[in-house]
Amino acid sequence: MEKRLKYLPTTGMLVLPVSLVFVMLFQACKKDPYHTDIAGIEMDLQIYRFEEDLFGLDFDSIPAAIPMLKDRYGDFFDIFNYRIINIGGSDQVTYTDYLKSFLTDYLNNEVYRVTMEVFPDLDALETELNNAFKRYHHHFPEMPVPEVYSFISRFNQSIVTSDGLLAVGLDNYLGRDTEFYKRLARHKYQINNMHPAKIPSDCLLGWGITEFEFNDSMDNVLSNMIYHGRNAYFTKWMLPEQPDSLIMGFTSGQMRFCQNNESRMWEYLVEEKVLFKTDRMTIQKFTGSGPFTSDFTRESPARAAVWLGWRIVEDYMRHNSSVSLQDLMDEHDYQKILTLSKYNP
Repeated sequence: MEKRLKYLPTTGMLVLPVSLVFVMLFQACKKDPYHTDIAGIEMDLQIYRFEEDLFGLDFDSIPAAIPMLKDRYGDFFDIFNYRIINIGGSDQVTYTDYLKSFLTDYLNNEVYRVTMEVFPDLDALETELNNAFKRYHHHFPEMPVPEVYSFISRFNQSIVTSDGLLAVGLDNYLGRDTEFYKRLARHKYQINNMHPAKIPSDCLLGWGITEFEFNDSMDNVLSNMIYHGRNAYFTKWMLPEQPDSLIMGFTSGQMRFCQNNESRMWEYLVEEKVLFKTDRMTIQKFTGSGPFTSDFTRESPARAAVWLGWRIVEDYMRHNSSVSLQDLMDEHDYQKILTLSKYNP
């Protein structure tokens, strides 16, 4: 019979010895391990609101406005047309009719209206991303900071990245109670992360995946755990005030499960010889999205193994103080990271 992880629920109040309370207070006062001093870094990152310019077009002047959009938005304009709403290039004969159809569609206009109600401005997001990319520039001074755009696409894409650009599909972050998502029959685990507070971490996770690619010469469960866990660690460095649960997309209950069952999950992966399996189905089961990790019980989150990968990366950095964040992100030997982490939950 296949072994399954046993879930031990959290018990009631825990009474701590006074000495332990002092230790915890001391540790809480220590320097934040994810702290970056960005006080002297100048940056003026702006979010260019493509959806406002697009839906603000006068219907009769659309053909004349196309060159303006192409000039103002450059590569993103082509990406939007080809990859996001799939209507082809602006130089094609049918393009104007397809764009008019997109802009006059009733549902698209309803989505735009609600988007503008939820996001009348992006000042708070702009500030958060500005600070995040200041940290990025501090740790990766030779790497470019992207141009950032917002758009709506009738729920086609959430985060889009390409060379030098990062774009956010605002209509995928309207809030858990948004009626559109229920009509689309999105799963509850998906809707749980479709809210404005999730945008910053999704942006940095997406940017990290783009800039620090996976070394697929070692494509197994362990390498995927550590690669995606490393991206979560990178995101925490860029957004140190974000809760771990928000970065991972976990509910508070799922976060408690991981914290309470870390050693049991790791023991299961080792004893069942899961770590070095290379079939895509097993890799997806432990590192892909979903309602839960089936081998870890229904109380677990999907991607719980990625959270373990994050813990491994943290231990690796803790035990190897000479390794910089850039060194870590350039390291493609995932087995080396595990070995030098001395991970033992």
